Amino acid sequence: MFPKLQYYPRYKVLVALWLVYGCYYLNRLNLAPVIPLIMKDLHLTHTQVGLISTAFFAFYTIAQLPAGYLSDIFGPRKIIVAGGFLSSIANALFSAGTGLGFLIGLQSVNGLGQGGGFSPSIKLLNNWFPASERGRALGIFCTCTSVFTVLAYLLSGYVGHRFDWRIVFIISPLIMVPGLVIFRLLVTDHPDGSGILIEGHNPGEGPSGVSLQRKNRLFAVISNGPTRMACLGFFCLSYITYCNLIWLPLYLYEFHGLSVVSAGLCASIYPLMGIIARPLGGHLSDITFNGRRKPVILMGLFMILIFTALLALSDHLIIVLMLIAGVGFFDQTIGTLFFALELDILSPDLTGTASGFLEAGGHLGSMCAMFLTGILIDTFGSYTSVFFLLSFLAALGISAVWLIPESKQ
Repeated sequence: MFPKLQYYPRYKVLVALWLVYGCYYLNRLNLAPVIPLIMKDLHLTHTQVGLISTAFFAFYTIAQLPAGYLSDIFGPRKIIVAGGFLSSIANALFSAGTGLGFLIGLQSVNGLGQGGGFSPSIKLLNNWFPASERGRALGIFCTCTSVFTVLAYLLSGYVGHRFDWRIVFIISPLIMVPGLVIFRLLVTDHPDGSGILIEGHNPGEGPSGVSLQRKNRLFAVISNGPTRMACLGFFCLSYITYCNLIWLPLYLYEFHGLSVVSAGLCASIYPLMGIIARPLGGHLSDITFNGRRKPVILMGLFMILIFTALLALSDHLIIVLMLIAGVGFFDQTIGTLFFALELDILSPDLTGTASGFLEAGGHLGSMCAMFLTGILIDTFGSYTSVFFLLSFLAALGISAVWLIPESKQ
């Protein structure tokens, strides 16, 4: 997929980043499989569980712009490590939770820590990979979210069922902390930092988009119209993504009568699709469409619209699982392409701030998904309205992306 041997140092960075950000997901999505156990133990409603996850994504969203900005100023490695340690501490303390307020508070802290992961990671990849390989690098990197989401579902479901839901939140940090130490020792912020110059890659290269000469980085990002439309599209996709990642295990447990372990196993079909879909999305945009991200994103959103509408109308488990796999496949085909599109639009020195802006806007959608989904389930007593809302958001995302101008690279 990339030229062999010539760019070996960047492979090391990619592998190390893949592992450490995967550990982030172990400490982010360990909650979803054990929601039924927490609800039973602490007598919580769907709306109250939604508030716990809403708090996480509210503070995750708040952290995005500072994390991206600080990675532009101080380098991404420091931010990734600091965020990971904060998330680990919050998870360990979450295991001692006995009431709703305590759980909301600790998930808020976890959200702040988790906010230090993705935007600085985009900055780090941008430092090491040229534009011609960006889509594929992002696609490969983001397979870690698929692999480790599956691991989080399986590990949390099994440990929670076999022992206790609290043990889940002790094990996850114990895996993450050694990964952060290894990452800190192996990775530098830039090829120059390791004394390695990469042939054919000028760290300053980038699109002739928004100039980074503006003193106000955030204004330079927000004032760009296509970036705002990309943010709206990513808002819609993030709502769809995290509504499914958080609520699917509970949906399969309650509506289809599966056990906690079986529900987590079946729900893992959704992120599992990303192992193929994420690299495929990068390949399609870089190679098949010659650097264009928009056609792939539009096709993916259209297919999500169709499959989520069918999910609202289906009650046969096998058909439901096939539709879940379809939504997961197209969701993860296009997710990272929003960031590749943003990197194509803006100047390289704005990538941390811009990624933070895109993540913040997108995860306003995740935050809404947590709160509104719980309310919809408690109000209507089913998941039909939940899936129809996902179809509407896919249509809104199509409208936003359609308005983004894009020329052949």
